[in-house]
Amino acid sequence: MNEQEPSTYRPFTFTVIEDDGVNVIIEVSEEDYKADLAAGIDEEATMKPGRYKFKRGGFLARHPELKLKDKRTA
Repeated sequence: MNEQEPSTYRPFTFTVIEDDGVNVIIEVSEEDYKADLAAGIDEEATMKPGRYKFKRGGFLARHPELKLKDKRTA
């Protein structure tokens, strides 16, 4: 980024609706979405308003061979 280009950096803002330790539901508000667009962030690079459900630890559940306790060092 050079000095003429304005920064599009803006921390991702959301609200945690539910968190049971495994599943997390977040909500992106219309105001936060519009603030992202006003900051110059591309519409495809930000999440649209609404609720989103995520699962914690899903990567290691799908790839158990990568768990550290199963690895041995040489």
